[in-house]
Amino acid sequence: MHLIKTRLSVIQKICLSGLIMALVVILQKVVAINYLAFAPFLRVSLGGPALIMFASILSGPVYGLFIGMGSDLLGYLVFDPRVYPPYLQITAIYALLGFVSYFIFSIVFSIKNRKAMAITEICFLAAIWAVVAIFTLTRNEITLFSSTYELSVLSKTLVCTVSGVILLAIILLSILIKPKDDNVLASPLHICFASFICDFFVLVLFGSVMKAWAFGFATFLAIIVSQSLVMFFNVFIDTFFISAFQRFTKKFYVGD
Repeated sequence: MHLIKTRLSVIQKICLSGLIMALVVILQKVVAINYLAFAPFLRVSLGGPALIMFASILSGPVYGLFIGMGSDLLGYLVFDPRVYPPYLQITAIYALLGFVSYFIFSIVFSIKNRKAMAITEICFLAAIWAVVAIFTLTRNEITLFSSTYELSVLSKTLVCTVSGVILLAIILLSILIKPKDDNVLASPLHICFASFICDFFVLVLFGSVMKAWAFGFATFLAIIVSQSLVMFFNVFIDTFFISAFQRFTKKFYVGD
């Protein structure tokens, strides 16, 4: 494994961290579906996790940890203190995402066998989609907190169809689109695979446990299904954003 290295100084990393943290707050709190009354555990952000992961790649795991942790705490203090109590379990999710992304991306970027990586990614994503789709289609109700809600045929069909379309888009984006510049750090396929690993292990698995701790373990099933569905959207956005970001910052990376 070759760890990702950059030419950024400590001052540059601190300045970039402040800027990225502010952008993450905007993406996580303003340009987002966040804290719905019936599902306060649901957060769909237009690039928040992507920026946290990219910050970890560019600045290192320690800066990534503080950006993930700081952006969530700052977002709470600015937008939520009079409405919701602080959920430090959710802060822990984004802190972990910022920390581990550096190592996961470093490992994935070292993979040379693109075909094996593509097959592994597609198989795992398709398997997760199939499990979520079967679960959604075969259930008529779901528990949220202490209440049970019926699932309509339309809502179940819509969830499976939209997530399936995004899954297809992820596959096409990661396989068909190749970097125009050979000097970029990694291909869209590498970025997609690394984003999937980060999303699945941190936001879906660890995140579901943390959110169930915060909102009640009776809601765990609804949380992990929701997190799995959001993962498809996140991976697509992460791949698109991080692929674009690396083109603008390629001069800062140190080659092998």
